[in-house]
Amino acid sequence: MKITSEIKISDNGFVFNSQTGDSFNLNPFGLELIHCIQEEKDFEIIKTEMIEKYDVDELTFEKDFYEFCALLKHHQIIIQGNPLDFN
Repeated sequence: MKITSEIKISDNGFVFNSQTGDSFNLNPFGLELIHCIQEEKDFEIIKTEMIEKYDVDELTFEKDFYEFCALLKHHQIIIQGNPLDFN
């Protein structure tokens, strides 16, 4: 899973897709997740870090992460070769 080259992300969570002209605002948690994706961190590492840092259980984090990734893919922010691969 990679963020497409057309995507620009500001430090305050503003996301701009230069290919489509779409823009989005991320909350701090979403911004942290998208930075982890940018750094190409393994899903298990992301999950461990977020569960330790935030008051969230494993099942809730996994559900929210997969939904977040689905939204990123829908809005052409990420490229995901294998739809079952979240790394």
